[in-house]
Amino acid sequence: MLTTEDFKKQIEVLSNGKYLSYDEGKSAFEYIMTGNATDILISSFLTSLKIIFINSGISHDLIAAGADIMREKAIKIKASDDTIDIVGTGGDGHNTLNISTATALVISGTGIKVAKHGNYSASSMSGSADVLISLGINIKNDISNVQKCLDECGICFLFAPKHHSAMKHVMNVRKELHFRTIFNLLGPLSNPAFVKKQLVGVYDKSLLMPFAKALKKLGSTNAWIVSSDNGMDEVTTTGKTFGVKLLNGKLSEFELEPKTFGIDEVKIEKLKGGDPNYNAKKIMQLLNGEKGPFRDIVKVNAICSILASGLTNDVKEASEMVTKSIDSKSALEKLNLLKQVSNT
Repeated sequence: MLTTEDFKKQIEVLSNGKYLSYDEGKSAFEYIMTGNATDILISSFLTSLKIIFINSGISHDLIAAGADIMREKAIKIKASDDTIDIVGTGGDGHNTLNISTATALVISGTGIKVAKHGNYSASSMSGSADVLISLGINIKNDISNVQKCLDECGICFLFAPKHHSAMKHVMNVRKELHFRTIFNLLGPLSNPAFVKKQLVGVYDKSLLMPFAKALKKLGSTNAWIVSSDNGMDEVTTTGKTFGVKLLNGKLSEFELEPKTFGIDEVKIEKLKGGDPNYNAKKIMQLLNGEKGPFRDIVKVNAICSILASGLTNDVKEASEMVTKSIDSKSALEKLNLLKQVSNT
């Protein structure tokens, strides 16, 4: 176990512009998340990390180290290796509709298991937790019920505060600092179901490769990490999407455009969201078959989720699966079942 003096020396290393190794990072996050560090030391650590990340770029070893400790301390559920998470960092500032949450429901309707990790909104009007509450889902049920949802519905919502109680040790400092810290990056990497397959959206394309390398280090087998040219943490229909793919231990970069999926490019204004009730209404309209820009972007993200899962490599086949999930009302049925089971 790290001592206070050891932790201070690590802060000094960071303040001198040098990265910590993966193992050193793990010991630092272990020290913080067991409640040993004072708020002043945590603030110094996070601020030093922020400066070195700005000057030298994100260290995939350090974000993997932080996520590893968060996973170790999480209240876990069991998920099969074919389970996927569709999640974003948030913080893109666009206040769009809840695209990844709608995508998770559509993917569930195809028969793929989904363990969706999320929280209340940190920057937009409606985060995944907010909109699911408006849809009638009980997000604060006990862990056994979360497990039951995944087992019986094929989809569950992992409400971050319920699973990551160790985050209480950094809560006050994060509120006081008023800038993004490394903890803003760890959520998408810290799924308590330890899923090995992910579609992860990030708010800046400079994060693509560090996230991909971190997920590889954490044991993911299939992952797509994506960011749009306007900073959306989704596969976008508003322009170009940049991505890094993890498959069979290898990383490769790619680019996508709406025409890749036979979809017209749209202005981002067509995807603007509102409060949780408004966004929930839009999801219900989508699941009841309404066509338009929201359906298009959810469809694109669902196709990419299927491709990321490794179930098929064929865009046309994935597209047909997604269309069937929506038009047959399978996705709507999954929502209704999740609503029922989460409230029992």
